[in-house]
Amino acid sequence: MDILKNVNLNLLKSFWAVYKTGGINRAARLLDMTPPSLSHNIKQLERQLGKTLFKTHKKGADPTADATTLFSLVEIAFENLQKFNEQFAANKGVIRIGLTTICASFFLVNFVREFQSKYPDIKLEYHHHPTHDYLGMVENDEVDVGIMAFTRKPKEGINVFSLFKNNMTFFATRGYAEKHNLSEEITVEQLVKLPVILFSAKVKEVRNILENDVGQKLNAVEYHTTHTAFDRTMQGQGIGFFFEDYIDAQKTNEIMKIRVKDVELTPWTYECATNKNPSALVSLFIKEMKIFFKS
Repeated sequence: MDILKNVNLNLLKSFWAVYKTGGINRAARLLDMTPPSLSHNIKQLERQLGKTLFKTHKKGADPTADATTLFSLVEIAFENLQKFNEQFAANKGVIRIGLTTICASFFLVNFVREFQSKYPDIKLEYHHHPTHDYLGMVENDEVDVGIMAFTRKPKEGINVFSLFKNNMTFFATRGYAEKHNLSEEITVEQLVKLPVILFSAKVKEVRNILENDVGQKLNAVEYHTTHTAFDRTMQGQGIGFFFEDYIDAQKTNEIMKIRVKDVELTPWTYECATNKNPSALVSLFIKEMKIFFKS
């Protein structure tokens, strides 16, 4: 007999319930059926298979050897169906994401565009924190996913992994460089005499890491957003310190990158934080993000 053509899922579900509970009445309650209806399904399945599956008695139903063999196969099939159901459910819903504006509008924009084209029914809900503490937002269950350059270890129960690295660079307008006699390579002594514009008023670690790389305290001016800091640099108010990809994307001849002699700048690593047991929806998002940035 071809089981795929003759046996329906409801009969197998009735069989599974009787095997799991050990009795017709208990299985009927589990499936919200009447005992006669469930018993009818078992008998119909036995006729179709040509096998006796249970030996019933007053206390329940004992499975035969054929039933045990069938159950091992049915249980695997039902587990796979459950996984499919979870995956299907994961294709709809809302994912709460905590991240900075620059990360959303610049570094993640291509990934988000691709993800939304594949999963149009999933809504991405963006959350911004005044202090950029997106790791804390994940720890407090305010968001499902936090994305930024974290500078401390997460609390127990939080998983953090690297997404991508981005090199940092100094730059100035050509007019500012000419006014202060700056070439494309300057010394630390020259650097510390000039205002250094940072985007990190809310992330103090940027300044700390930079000063550690340079080996000296800087005359740093910090702004709350990358866009503001960039505008101030373009107005000739100092030397900017930014993500290299961000500067390259501006596509203007007015910008001159500046290297500081004998200084190796620490790449800025963007990381992602989630609960260690994320929902199927969040797991799907993380899986797609890892694939995108790995490629």
